[in-house]
Amino acid sequence: MKICKHVWVVTIALVLLSAFTLSPSSSFAAGQFLNGSYGGKPYKLYVPEQYDGSKSYPLYVMLHGCTQDASQFATGTKMNALADEKGFLVLYPEQTSSSNSNKCWNWFETAHQSRGSGEPAIIAGIVNTIKDGYSIKDEHVYVAGLSAGAAMSVIMGATYPDLFSGIGVGAGLEYKAATSTTAAFSAMSGGGPDPVRQGRTAYQAMGSRAAVVPVIVFHGTSDYTVYPVNGEQVITQWSVTNDLAQDASEDGWMDDQPERTVNGTVSGGRNYSVNEYEGGDGKVWMKKVNVQNMGHAWSGGSSQGSYTDPQGPDASRMMWEFFHSFSEENSENDEVAPITSANPKGGTYSQPIQVELLTNEEADTYYTTDGSVPSSQSTLYTGAIDILEDTTLKFFSQDSSGNVETIKQEEYVIDDSAPSEHVTLSSLSGEDGFAGRFTADGIGTGDIKVGDKGMYNTDTYRGLLSFDTTVLGDLPIDTAKVRLYTKSFTGTISSISMDIKSGTFGTAAIEQSDYSASASLSNLVSFQPPAVSSYIDVELPASALSQLNRNGRTQFKLKATTAAGFNANSIEFYGGGNGDLSPVLLINGPN
Repeated sequence: MKICKHVWVVTIALVLLSAFTLSPSSSFAAGQFLNGSYGGKPYKLYVPEQYDGSKSYPLYVMLHGCTQDASQFATGTKMNALADEKGFLVLYPEQTSSSNSNKCWNWFETAHQSRGSGEPAIIAGIVNTIKDGYSIKDEHVYVAGLSAGAAMSVIMGATYPDLFSGIGVGAGLEYKAATSTTAAFSAMSGGGPDPVRQGRTAYQAMGSRAAVVPVIVFHGTSDYTVYPVNGEQVITQWSVTNDLAQDASEDGWMDDQPERTVNGTVSGGRNYSVNEYEGGDGKVWMKKVNVQNMGHAWSGGSSQGSYTDPQGPDASRMMWEFFHSFSEENSENDEVAPITSANPKGGTYSQPIQVELLTNEEADTYYTTDGSVPSSQSTLYTGAIDILEDTTLKFFSQDSSGNVETIKQEEYVIDDSAPSEHVTLSSLSGEDGFAGRFTADGIGTGDIKVGDKGMYNTDTYRGLLSFDTTVLGDLPIDTAKVRLYTKSFTGTISSISMDIKSGTFGTAAIEQSDYSASASLSNLVSFQPPAVSSYIDVELPASALSQLNRNGRTQFKLKATTAAGFNANSIEFYGGGNGDLSPVLLINGPN
């Protein structure tokens, strides 16, 4: 059949381009790599070596790019070996040349962009077939892909949010970035339609099954097949979709502005940055990994596969770590996961120090000192770490059963002018909390709530924290600061002010009258609210130091400045009894 030159050029633009294609390795990990078919599509299923039918496992669905097949994609992503290590099954649906001459998933055709029809229905059908035949955890089914496969993974997340618990997007495009072959070519080079509008369209596609979906995106800055603008559009589209899915309104619960950016470098490889996007609950729901100077490829893949860049960060492992952070068993097993602490804790020190990482059980501890996110490929802790200059230390531990600790962080500042004597006091569990303005607003012990309840109210909640400062004795005090760790943040708060009480605002326990009880000094300091999962050090002015009660309690009250509106504006800080996240009062003596 004769094909016109224009169609041929556009079609070639849709394939994954590279100078050469390597044949996949014939060897896989030690499990079983099985063949199957459904709806006219072949597929491969990898069952890890430790599979036990009496237990349930996560399922990863991997969608290959153009010109690839299941075997090539398995080899290139190294996902089978990771499945053996972590314990999950991997499904590789395969596009046929009869459906697309270059074996691209037809993400750019309207017939394949909706639930219940076309390729999305077939992929979902394959997943359900596997779920019928194997012990799969319903809430832990993830879909990821490269290029055309990544664009299809976006479609699967929008059309089957009840089936997939997260999506991975390697060099992909936003939902309905194109609805024709010509439009696909345009989107790949210049981006698709307005991603805010596409975010709303994706939410509509979710229908009554709408749910917030974890999303992780990888894109090379030198990708000239699917240009980097598309990775940004995926983030914007999903920020809108997730914002709507959370409560059916665009109220800023999530946006496309990252709460933080962490930079990293692959040893002997590429630099990269990780943007993290939080929802109103303070959890990181989206990540965007920008890989410097990487082209159109699966980041960190094997050179034995096709369209991979071994010099990039390991996308497969980073996807697993991201999705695993949402797993129920990860939350439920927090108590059995290792607990690691740094000794000494972060702070300002007058000279270089050595920091030990201590765990409560036998485990491997991994860390970084450059602020990058640690993984099991980071430095393994074997002895005290020398802190010679200002350092951001991040670390976590993993035990022999695979229980993984949440990443922790400590900030160290080395300042030879800093005081050499210091005392650290943790706040008192049961005496921290909040008091509402009116009786109906309630009181509470534990988390320290500040802000308003919405409905055009302001200053609804005032937070309280309490310290036993009798241990100060006659210690001369040069400086003091309160450290607060943010738990959650909703809406907008322009500033927070702090009062101090030498003694207690009422009784030692929280009571409603604490809201308006007089302070020893009012509005002694004002500060900006810190981001969720971070902390702030609030330096006390010299006038407050004499109010530190050396014969009993010293209490602080927090008040927020907010604008009147319908939606709530509030922040919660962790209260006492939360281990390393408890508020602390840091007292420094003179040099």
